[in-house]
Amino acid sequence: MIKTQKTKTLVTKDNNNSANCIAPNVIYGCFGGCVDSYCYMSRYNGKRVFVNKNVDDIYQSVVEWEKSFNKVPDQQDPIYTMVDIACNTDLVLMQRHIPGGLHDYIKMYDEHPQLNTTMATKYPGLLKLDVNHFNKPPRVRVSLMPQKYSDVLEPNMQLISSRISDVQRLQDLGWQVHLNYSPLIFYPGWKEEYDNLFAEVKAAIKDDIKCEVIALTNHKNQMARANPEAQELMRRSYEIKNSSGVMRYPLQHKSRLLNEFKSLYGKYFKLETIRYIF
Repeated sequence: MIKTQKTKTLVTKDNNNSANCIAPNVIYGCFGGCVDSYCYMSRYNGKRVFVNKNVDDIYQSVVEWEKSFNKVPDQQDPIYTMVDIACNTDLVLMQRHIPGGLHDYIKMYDEHPQLNTTMATKYPGLLKLDVNHFNKPPRVRVSLMPQKYSDVLEPNMQLISSRISDVQRLQDLGWQVHLNYSPLIFYPGWKEEYDNLFAEVKAAIKDDIKCEVIALTNHKNQMARANPEAQELMRRSYEIKNSSGVMRYPLQHKSRLLNEFKSLYGKYFKLETIRYIF
């Protein structure tokens, strides 16, 4: 179901992870293959998609937020104030539904002297937009996990090897590309799976490339919707994190596991290329 509307939720939210702030949703909802497993957006929304047509109002919300924000060099970016424009959707997959199109939307931010955009995608092969003419390169974060886990948690989506091979093409189109190891899956045999993944990334991408790492979170609504095979990969994330019922890997194990991940990552890449990990 797709509903077109004017959003009244014109609140730009502070962020300290993928971006400096999160813009109001242009699109809330997604048709991605992960909706029935780990996708946090679908915990309460299911497969509904809301398209907000008042794009100018959304952009102006970010502009007003920026006026009181004091940008300093940080892990988000040394210069620009980074705006996550796709927190609750995959805008690459959903780009044909964006009022006015993807180019015109991100160009708004490009014309601003301080704002720049960032978005994560599991469908980099669908991103064909050449942005070499932009004032500053917008950022796209390509999401990766071992193919073995992707087959279960995000079925019928772009293959991981194909996502990796798209990195150079996107860089040639003028995009700043980061990697998004999210969600990070801890499961018996995970080290071998990620070792193989890192080896493939290292072979395909010669230059240092920054990344972010977010361990799997879970929720009872997601478990109820997931198939048994997906539930098996998700069930170890069971410790209640907050009053909303969000679950995470138990903290007594999580710190150790993250350190083991970093040790494995460090065999192939500089640890400084991890922008953040949790």
